[in-house]
Amino acid sequence: MSKRPKAFLKQQAKPKQKKEQTFNSADDWLQAGVDYEEAAGKWRAGDSAKSMRFFQRSIEAYDQGLKAFPSSLDLAYNKARVLLEVATHPILVEQIKGPLINTLREALDAHRYALKLDPDNADALFNTAQVLTSIAEEVANDDDAPNQEALKLLHEASDLQAKCYSIQEMKLQESIEQERLANEQAASIETESEAAAAPAAEESHDHESHDDEEDEQWFTVVEPVTRDSLIDTLVAQLNTLTTFCSILTDNPEIAPPATLPMIEEHSTQLVQKIPSLVQDKPERLQEISFSKANFASVLLEAGFKTGKVDAATYKKERDAAFNVPELVSNGTAEIMLSNARSLLSFNSALADVYSNEGALRWNALTESIQHLATASKIQGIEQSELALTHLLRGDANLFLYALALPPVSHQSAITNAANLAKNAEVFYRNASKLSGAREEKAVAALRSTVSQHLQQQVAQGTPLDIGAIVSSSPSGPQWAVEQLEDMVAEGLLPQSLTI
Repeated sequence: MSKRPKAFLKQQAKPKQKKEQTFNSADDWLQAGVDYEEAAGKWRAGDSAKSMRFFQRSIEAYDQGLKAFPSSLDLAYNKARVLLEVATHPILVEQIKGPLINTLREALDAHRYALKLDPDNADALFNTAQVLTSIAEEVANDDDAPNQEALKLLHEASDLQAKCYSIQEMKLQESIEQERLANEQAASIETESEAAAAPAAEESHDHESHDDEEDEQWFTVVEPVTRDSLIDTLVAQLNTLTTFCSILTDNPEIAPPATLPMIEEHSTQLVQKIPSLVQDKPERLQEISFSKANFASVLLEAGFKTGKVDAATYKKERDAAFNVPELVSNGTAEIMLSNARSLLSFNSALADVYSNEGALRWNALTESIQHLATASKIQGIEQSELALTHLLRGDANLFLYALALPPVSHQSAITNAANLAKNAEVFYRNASKLSGAREEKAVAALRSTVSQHLQQQVAQGTPLDIGAIVSSSPSGPQWAVEQLEDMVAEGLLPQSLTI
């Protein structure tokens, strides 16, 4: 998640004996909060629990400061920013006690407070939209929460991002114009500026003397708006639209029919801005292309499920989105994983609509496995990503196995059914060993057991022994039944299976 926090700098002061900290101004609370943040940053990699404690102290410092100085934008912004950091950083999230959505809602309240103090603060607008999108994703993943709430949150996030972009665009133009005027003035008074150098040096010396006499002071340094700032916001807008589309794909009835065309039109307007932004910035092309590909994938899936796009067009345009030079020439594990997941979604979409596209689905699934295999061999891949490559390869092999069953009865799947089930068992078992997340580890272990029983089914021609699978689960029979029901819903097991 991209964030652009303000930086706080201290004027240099002579070394002095440490004295007891007093809190007479907003700057005093600000200094305490930033000191705690710096300590948290030092411990984040080595001791996440200790890092979290320092972040909590930082939040408390900003909060106490706001009680005394409620109009301090710096305190309000920093409190909101740290809450966002805690709620979104993978290492810190593991230290959160209670539901993640509670921390995200606390971060949202803090951001709303900061925006009341400065409604046009671009950084606060950007970060507020990020919090809203994160909450929407949590809501969408909660079966008990209404998806309309997620769409409402995403609407607000999109509006804030649009406002943020407009403000950044205006400030960038102002900056360019100021730079032009400054260059013109510099060219006309070049000789005068040389003559003024000596007085300026004296003034600088006087300022240093003043610093020696004063305690440390804080001031806010607002980073100038650049084209990178606009690119960050544009990418965030595309990601928000991607989340919006993914929710609509599974729940098309919760929005008016005109919603998808509106989203597509909005995305087109965003994409048209890219060429002017990436001039002389080739390093940002991969990030932008990745966001475009993810968005194109979910938009095509939504279009296919609503009958606006046929299967061939869906596959062709999906492939074109991911097969651009920026993503192919130096593909990261994240890109490979996303491409593979897109292909798995393609298979699932066709399974929901057609029963006679066995060859097309087989090819998409084998292509997905190839991408996952490539991702697993990328040097420096994180263990969580490596575990995911094995989990998804297990899924892909079970999807291939499912093609052997009626009504598809694809011949390649029938011929290789035993090997496909064996492959799935191995990949799931590897995923369970590699995963550091308790739930993911348990899910992979159960699916490995299911794959073992599928091999027996192929070899002996006997029904799948659901009772044996459920009773063998260390997480309990109710949890195992729920997992098997999820596998049926995902298409990993046949719909005819009685759980």
